Amino acid sequence: MIYSIGCEYAIRAMTYLAENTKPGEYCLLRTITNEHDLPQHFVGKIFQSLVRAGLLYSAKGRGGGFALRRSAEEIRLYDIVQAIDGTERLTRCIIGLARCDDTQPCPQHDWWQPQRQQIERMLMETSLADLARNAVAKRGGAPARAKEGS
Repeated sequence: MIYSIGCEYAIRAMTYLAENTKPGEYCLLRTITNEHDLPQHFVGKIFQSLVRAGLLYSAKGRGGGFALRRSAEEIRLYDIVQAIDGTERLTRCIIGLARCDDTQPCPQHDWWQPQRQQIERMLMETSLADLARNAVAKRGGAPARAKEGS
């Protein structure tokens, strides 16, 4: 609801990298997209945005793929959302009015403002490592995938 489909895919794919790779270890795009049944071409475009935002490395050729540019502890959910969706979804009027602020509020302004602040706080406080740990815990500690080539 608060994320675009592209942002949802980015979060899922980045979480996969955090769970399944060591720092500096590259993972093939097709491995990630196959694991999550995501459209490879679309996720490739999303990953290029994440590379431009400084969240991923990309390398072509044998041994290439994508790798986290910073540790999963340093990457915040906010960073991913900002790279893919920008922050407008959180700052614009919830009912779409062009002008909505404290001086000219929409009917939902007073309700939405604290909700938006809580969402922003959660995005800034949640690391990619938090998401990866949560994903592993929800699977009972099971790895997300088998090693490539097996």
